[in-house]
Amino acid sequence: MQAVNRGELDLAASCFARDGCLVTPDATAIYGRERIREVLAQMVIRRTRIEVELSSSVGVGEVVLIHQRWRISSGERRGERCEQVSDAVLVARRIEERWKLSIAAPWGYRRSYG
Repeated sequence: MQAVNRGELDLAASCFARDGCLVTPDATAIYGRERIREVLAQMVIRRTRIEVELSSSVGVGEVVLIHQRWRISSGERRGERCEQVSDAVLVARRIEERWKLSIAAPWGYRRSYG
């Protein structure tokens, strides 16, 4: 989040595992760090800013599940900004002594079964 806020695209992408998954606002699952980087680039271009309002996590071994409430704002034209609040769901795992995002659903992840 901080890397996106600062416009540091390479650093933001490196926070994901190589086989990571990013779920977009329309529930499309984007797989792989290079494809995720493309989505992050759009966020940087739109001057997206992310503020974490609440955070909780639970972990076991090398995996942690994180729930956060994000305030996301972005603006790409004439100084207009769009703002939304989102319940983010993240899964991180330790890979070679570093925590990397395996799954990021910043806009929540809801799927109905029926």
